[in-house]
Amino acid sequence: MPVKSRTEAESMRHEESGDASRFIQLFMAHERQLRFFVHQLLPDRNDVDEVMQNASVVLWSKFEELENDSDFMKWAYVVARYEVLAYRRQKARDRLILDPELLTTIAQEISEDPVLVQDYQCALRECLEKLSEKDRRLVVQTYSHGLKVSQLAEELCRSVQSIYRKLSGLRERLSRCVKLSLAR
Repeated sequence: MPVKSRTEAESMRHEESGDASRFIQLFMAHERQLRFFVHQLLPDRNDVDEVMQNASVVLWSKFEELENDSDFMKWAYVVARYEVLAYRRQKARDRLILDPELLTTIAQEISEDPVLVQDYQCALRECLEKLSEKDRRLVVQTYSHGLKVSQLAEELCRSVQSIYRKLSGLRERLSRCVKLSLAR
């Protein structure tokens, strides 16, 4: 009898090891897309990191529920969306919170078409390249590096209002460029 239970235990370890390997491959293949998705819902990089960590734990703990590897991305989007909503409930005291219904709508639209996210990323990269070096640096420092506008204004010896106006114009230009690129 002990031999049988040892064999069963070894078999279970082997299955878990196979699942772990499969999960890691799937997660690593889609981590950037998932991070981009979460970043669309949470502008702060630290918040994105925290939600990604929580989502990866949930994804792993529920991995056995995934029936088909080809559905991993849609499934991961759903899990991430719930993690974003849970995180935002925790941070509800912050003043820059989107309406949960709007957040759900955005998340559903993105998760329904994972290819759209990739197309959007490519278009955004191309549009960023079209900006001047100075403008691109301002966008990257603000949105990728998470610098506060007041810090940038001080660093650039400009008023906070002028930085906000510049960023607003750059966002509008990038938005138009991305829409044109996606329409092609």
